Amino acid sequence: MKRFSLLLISITMFVSFTKAQNEFDALRYSTLDYYGEARFNAMGGSFGALGANMSALSINPGGLGVYNSSDFSFSTSFHNNYTESNYKGNRITDGKLNFHIGNIGLVGSFKGNGGWEAVNLAIGYNRTNNYNTSISIKSSTDSSLLINYVNELNSNGGIMEENIIDAYPFSSNLAYQTYLVNPLINDSLHYNHVFANSKNLSQLTNYETRGGAGEMYFALGGNYSDKLYVGALIGIPTVNYVYDRNYSETSETTDTLTDFKNFTAHDYVKTTGAGVNFKIGMIYKISDWFRFGTAFHTPSIYSLADDYETTLSSEKKDGTTYSETTPYGSFNYVVTTPYRLVTSASFIIGRYGVINADYEIVDYSTARIKEDNTYGSVGADFSVENQNIRTNFQSTHNIRVGTEWRVDPFRIRAGYRLQGNSINENMNIDNSASIYSGGVGIKGEGYYFDISYSLKTYDSQTIILEEQNQFAATQLKDHYLTFTLGFRF
Repeated sequence: MKRFSLLLISITMFVSFTKAQNEFDALRYSTLDYYGEARFNAMGGSFGALGANMSALSINPGGLGVYNSSDFSFSTSFHNNYTESNYKGNRITDGKLNFHIGNIGLVGSFKGNGGWEAVNLAIGYNRTNNYNTSISIKSSTDSSLLINYVNELNSNGGIMEENIIDAYPFSSNLAYQTYLVNPLINDSLHYNHVFANSKNLSQLTNYETRGGAGEMYFALGGNYSDKLYVGALIGIPTVNYVYDRNYSETSETTDTLTDFKNFTAHDYVKTTGAGVNFKIGMIYKISDWFRFGTAFHTPSIYSLADDYETTLSSEKKDGTTYSETTPYGSFNYVVTTPYRLVTSASFIIGRYGVINADYEIVDYSTARIKEDNTYGSVGADFSVENQNIRTNFQSTHNIRVGTEWRVDPFRIRAGYRLQGNSINENMNIDNSASIYSGGVGIKGEGYYFDISYSLKTYDSQTIILEEQNQFAATQLKDHYLTFTLGFRF
């Protein structure tokens, strides 16, 4: 009799198909896009030596000292993800639209003494990443995914049916429960799958991710003699990540070699958690037209939980269906992200405009992942994953450049970001990205309103079937439209 069992879920990033939890989890939560206020976004997130911007506090908290009045801001953003996959000339487009809060924050400015012109406090939230993406791929194969289960069951001399659930509770058992793999007629120890003789199986793969990452912060800053601006920030980064993968195979309608029409494998993972970090920074006004800034970010230490389930379903040509779903599984783990070092320079062109450049160093090879045994341990060992991090990830150089020009009461802005490749030559993958941005704003007496648009472009190799070396080339474009309303008082 066929029985229920638990399937260990597989998690896929756009660049790799690997088991949960893995080095790419650490990379995902170590990578920051820094989105927030429209002014900040329009200037490419380049504010390290300018300050007086709430989203910029997540990069250089020294900018808090530049405020000379209290401030409140609120930002909303629309994100549209567009993807185009190409496998052997078969192109298919997909995408996803979502709405989120990009920033909300409050700065209180208080008069100082003893050389301190002002002491400022801030509390707020900035969006630091967006995980909303959808990729679809159409393809075909003469060798079904089911061969992996067959090979597993036939290894080591084969296996009796009644022992499958105990021997392979995390893999082949679900295929067996849905009658996709079955024992041979004359050999009960060995198995074959229902598409063994079928050719030109249609494949449809869809990867959809949802959610985002953000940072709540509490910051203290000061202005010393209108020359030195310093600040410190305690950050509470948060993660909400949902992963959905659907993979299906369908036989041709003229295929008389199988009784089955199709099967679908659906993986679902939801990751939630929070962490803590600390940042310090300063800006020094060398002259009225030039400022220099620097900041250091400690690693963020995340406590994360994965909740997951998998469903495998099949359909015969006569309409009979089978389906098995695992119970919800859960696993707690800790991710430690890399430190960050940011240096910045800004040029102030009188009352006409500003230009700022940020240079950021992030060593992704220092990220780590381990089991969280706060609620007990299952003995998970991440030595292989951490060695992969050391071997395959590298130090990355990120550059942000932005400018703003005054045409009172309007502001015109533009920016560019280059996010370096965090994966070294060992994996032959380039995950670098370019972000182009621009925007306008109006500044009135005690209020401001800003609009920005950003375009992020990057490429990926998306897995269809890794075992059969099936990869689709994918081009991704992220469009961001942000609106900010703020008041200074």
